[in-house]
Amino acid sequence: MATSAEAELDRDGSSGPVSAAGESASTTRTDVFIYLARKLGALLLVSLLVATLTFVVSRATADPSFLMVGQDATDEIIAARRAEMGLDQPMYRQWASYMADLSRGDLGISRRTFAPVGGEIWQRLPATVELAGAALLLSLVVAIPGGVRAGLRPDGWADRIVGSVAQLGAAIPNFWLGLMLIYFGFYWLGWFPAPTGRGLFAVEAEAVTGIVTVDALLARDWTAARESIRYLLLPAVTLASGVMPPILNVTRNATVSVVNSPYYEAALSFGVSRRTVKWRLLLPNIAAPVINILAITIGFLMGGAVLVEVVFSWPGIGSYAVAAMDSSDYNPVLGVVLLASVTYVVVYQIADLVTFAMDPRLRISR
Repeated sequence: MATSAEAELDRDGSSGPVSAAGESASTTRTDVFIYLARKLGALLLVSLLVATLTFVVSRATADPSFLMVGQDATDEIIAARRAEMGLDQPMYRQWASYMADLSRGDLGISRRTFAPVGGEIWQRLPATVELAGAALLLSLVVAIPGGVRAGLRPDGWADRIVGSVAQLGAAIPNFWLGLMLIYFGFYWLGWFPAPTGRGLFAVEAEAVTGIVTVDALLARDWTAARESIRYLLLPAVTLASGVMPPILNVTRNATVSVVNSPYYEAALSFGVSRRTVKWRLLLPNIAAPVINILAITIGFLMGGAVLVEVVFSWPGIGSYAVAAMDSSDYNPVLGVVLLASVTYVVVYQIADLVTFAMDPRLRISR
């Protein structure tokens, strides 16, 4: 009986309600095209609103021309600078010029380094991507198996441990945990290097991605790869501790919902093995909420790594924005905010499209 039930699952590709909806209930190509066009339009609209918000903030915080010339400048110098920067134009023209500059990737000039903000952000972006990627990987390795294990047996020992870990991770501030890891891991035990960013070693090959760990692995420079991981591990653990609890909770709650569903119990009652039910029914049906929380997490990591980068002297865009704020240099701050906001919007829209492609119920309902 179990064999016939499993064969039935294999034959129709059933995975609970996800496949029970059936592709034959018909989603036309036109419907899919309309949905994709609507999502693209929403992406462009939100990006435009975010860019407009950064423009308003850049004009409301302080006069950019005054910040460029300093406090001792005369009125004539300030007026000349305003004319040079186009600040004497009507606001709608300034907005149009700002949008045109953004479309070319021009985020202005840093008054602290006198270099283009876009170029400096581009140089520091791989460091933030490396840190955020490592933190996300650590979170997934712990949160997905832990959440599934806890959800399969609610109120069991695994569920209690997962709940405690999630509460502890949400309660401990990232900067405090980072300082504790530095104290015990570097100062007391000496297991990890000093918190001096990505280290002073060099990869014996030309940079391909700008991500030191990946470049070292691609170059098969195992010494550099080992050292880069040692520098990366503590800040990645610190950052992961803040983003892992939501993933744990969502995975656990989604698992509980599927386990208590009629189709899951029916599959077990037909004699289908628990392993088959887990892979064919459980995982596909918890994918949508997990993907959504991952999209939110990625968006947070791009802008939420600021404190961790400062604590560990990590040369990413977060520490770059903090250094700019210390000098009242607003262009880099606004550039980082704009990048983080647009990244969040883009990633969330991509996640929505992935869940749309995975779940036939969404294609039918829309």
